[in-house]
Amino acid sequence: MDCIIPINDLKPGQHQYEYDVTNEFFEQFQNAEVNKGNVHALLNVTKHGRGVEVQFNLKGYVTVACDRCLEEFDLNIESNETLFFEYGTETGEVSSELIMIPEGESSLNVSQYIYEFICLAIPFQKYHPDDENGNSTCNKEMLDRLESMKVNEEEKTTEIDPRWDKLKDLIN
Repeated sequence: MDCIIPINDLKPGQHQYEYDVTNEFFEQFQNAEVNKGNVHALLNVTKHGRGVEVQFNLKGYVTVACDRCLEEFDLNIESNETLFFEYGTETGEVSSELIMIPEGESSLNVSQYIYEFICLAIPFQKYHPDDENGNSTCNKEMLDRLESMKVNEEEKTTEIDPRWDKLKDLIN
């Protein structure tokens, strides 16, 4: 599934495009951080002079692995980003918000940008949400296993090698 904006056919002014990003969309990205989800992408496109401004409004969920218990869960995401596409002789990213496109380009495929904005909306640490009582909804068996492996600070004793004491004497 490609998300294409036909920029040649656009009259100056504002336009809207909507895409439903589903599992089929995520399958086209190799080594994808996200493989499943359902995100609604509303793109507000403004054509002006020699370029196009695209506002990406993304809202939905993606399926990710919990960093605590490793089970998958649906994580709600929301993102609002803006990119500017300008015609120019050179192509490529000029800045994080400005992309130069070749003269005469008839359409923009914004699939990669939608995917990247979805990935950027995922927090660094992903945990199952807590229930209404504030308790973790992670896999209980895994949490119990993690708790049993926790090192007790009182049991932890550090024996200092006596050779270090001799070296400390040299410093003083």
